[in-house]
Amino acid sequence: MPVPSEAAIPPFSEQIAALRDEAARRLRIRPIPPDTGLQLLRLLHRAEELSISRYAQLLEKLDEVVNETLHSTLTRRQAMERRHAAQLAGRIAALGGEVPARPELPPSEAAETLPVVVSSLLAKRGMVKLYRAAIRFLAQRDRDSAALLRLLLSEEEAHIAAMKGLVQPR
Repeated sequence: MPVPSEAAIPPFSEQIAALRDEAARRLRIRPIPPDTGLQLLRLLHRAEELSISRYAQLLEKLDEVVNETLHSTLTRRQAMERRHAAQLAGRIAALGGEVPARPELPPSEAAETLPVVVSSLLAKRGMVKLYRAAIRFLAQRDRDSAALLRLLLSEEEAHIAAMKGLVQPR
């Protein structure tokens, strides 16, 4: 039975979906608040931080079941997410915003690695949608942020392709 504090923390996929929904809500507000771009960057930063935590969980689980290829792939992906989070944090700070704290994940969401990787892959698709919405919004308002997000989006799309390779037979 879950501890009450564990039950209060939504799973990774639900948190990513909530961030995407929050971005959509912010993009519908009219007139557009001046801090919308900054808020979108903060939502993306939270998504990247969630991904870092998710990889930490997966890597911890893999320490129990040795799979060198999977471990290496996930370690590289986690490093990429850390770089994305740092780049977003730098942009948020440059715009005078406050970098959000790392959100929490439930201590363990699945007993087996493959279902966790698959659910992570599906959630990453939600992150790509969030990136695309933020890029569309920022394209004419903050070109530097939009350029950064385009770079991160291309890496996220490559990340999804690599994740698919982990779960699809060749």
